[in-house]
Amino acid sequence: MNDWPPQRQAPPGPAGLCDGCAHVQLVTSARGSTFYLCRLSFTDARFPRYPPLPVLSCAGFTPRTEEAD
Repeated sequence: MNDWPPQRQAPPGPAGLCDGCAHVQLVTSARGSTFYLCRLSFTDARFPRYPPLPVLSCAGFTPRTEEAD
């Protein structure tokens, strides 16, 4: 296996409000892509499971606190 040049995966792009929301869960696919899962979608159909990014307004946005991390 050739490790040169080193493969670097870019971090997820700006996701708007999702970046700081307590309801987000980062999901990484087998191919290494990262998706933002809205856990509110499990109980409320108003919220898409994987919202189009960046999210600029959201009725369910709850700021993430240190305890929630």
